[in-house]
Amino acid sequence: MTYLIEDCLRIIFTKLQNDSSSLYSCILVNRFWCRMTIPILWKNPLAFKNISHDKFYTTIINMLPTSSIKFLVENNIVLPSPIISRRPLFNYLSFLSQILPGFIDGIINLLIKDEISDLMNFQNIQNSYKLILLEQEIYKLFINNCKNIISFHWQTVLPLFQFPGSFTYFSKLYSLIIDFQCINSLTLNNMAQICQNIGDLKLLYCNGNNPGLIMLVDAQKNLRSLLIYFKGGQKQCTQLSEVIERKAGKLTKLIIKPSIAPISPKFLLSLKYLKHLELNNDHGYEYYNEGIEMQEWRKYLSIVSFPELQYLKISYLPNYDDYKLIEKSHQGLLEINICRRYEYQDSVYTCKLIKAIAKYCPKIKKLAIDVELENLDEIREMLLNCSQLKTIDLSAINEKQIICDKLLEIIIDFSPKSLYKFSFNGYWIFSVESLQTFFENWRNKFPIKFYISFSDESWVTEEYGIILKKYLDEGIIKRTNFFC
Repeated sequence: MTYLIEDCLRIIFTKLQNDSSSLYSCILVNRFWCRMTIPILWKNPLAFKNISHDKFYTTIINMLPTSSIKFLVENNIVLPSPIISRRPLFNYLSFLSQILPGFIDGIINLLIKDEISDLMNFQNIQNSYKLILLEQEIYKLFINNCKNIISFHWQTVLPLFQFPGSFTYFSKLYSLIIDFQCINSLTLNNMAQICQNIGDLKLLYCNGNNPGLIMLVDAQKNLRSLLIYFKGGQKQCTQLSEVIERKAGKLTKLIIKPSIAPISPKFLLSLKYLKHLELNNDHGYEYYNEGIEMQEWRKYLSIVSFPELQYLKISYLPNYDDYKLIEKSHQGLLEINICRRYEYQDSVYTCKLIKAIAKYCPKIKKLAIDVELENLDEIREMLLNCSQLKTIDLSAINEKQIICDKLLEIIIDFSPKSLYKFSFNGYWIFSVESLQTFFENWRNKFPIKFYISFSDESWVTEEYGIILKKYLDEGIIKRTNFFC
């Protein structure tokens, strides 16, 4: 029998990394194939939908060291019987690339199913203590055995940096998610001594006035992606803004939500290499409205320039001059998503926005914006100039319930060949005849994905469903959410 060399097998198994059934078959061929396949299968095992989570958790429980088993039993925590008699063939934990809080919760749920409601509600003091002990021993197991972890979600009050093997474990992290509902400044201070190569940092329920956080961010040597999820109603922090400014040299991705006012925007001027920007101000609208903080944001968004920007998402800001970000993007934008509150809808602003897209976004592929019915001429210009556009999502108010058939005509006559997905949200109203004409004219083009969401369905009749089903059956429509 001719044997494949190890390098060839490794390439084949890597190609199968998303196919758990095939990987399982490879494991059964012989020991050599098994040794090569197991690390790939266990890199992120819960990503496979057909894998039993309970079997995964049971395997991990069976890896608990004797000292942990004895400790848990002494504290009246009953473990499954196989844990004492059967040990795993591999150190599976050493192959994991990330640990999610769901891992820990899943193992605890499996061990103490009958008591879990009391444990999670913390109504029973004894059971709450059991939960802490279990969590502690499981984290110790992970930290002492996982040598290839690059991503970690810190969502525990336990002092993980004090556990054996913590320096090796945390010093290799590239992606770190921190939940500030569990983490204090002292913990962050200690993490700053260990974690200094984080490239992707996510701060959840963040309070910017946190000395440990400032130290942690400042310690990073390769920070490229930053997400800040602020908890609402706090004062603006300047120290966090200043430390981001110091780390701006390599930062290419920035996301701030659900309000932007808690941080000073002065650091924006230093983000010369930013490629991905998301500003979500949904909660900020309620807390800050048009206060001093938001006026400062308006000022900086009107003057800042991101020459390498490729992705722009802005949600629920007032009508700032943020279309100027598009004008100064050096024509590199590939995706734009801008939505506003109803009270800020303005056809003049929208006209400027669409014209900016038409003139400065020749490479754009995905677009989602709010428009007015008065903007049809600008939409036509945009479709003509944006020749690589693939998907478009248009939202409109249309309080007067005007028939919008003209938009369908513009799409048929002027859309680029690359366009294959349309989404219409809000109060778009199309006549049955216009829809039918639209799909008939689309016969010689690629099948389209056609989505409509209605704020008012009073004008929708059964005929609409019949038409869409007809063209769906004929393959003119590839997919739709309408009566299907």
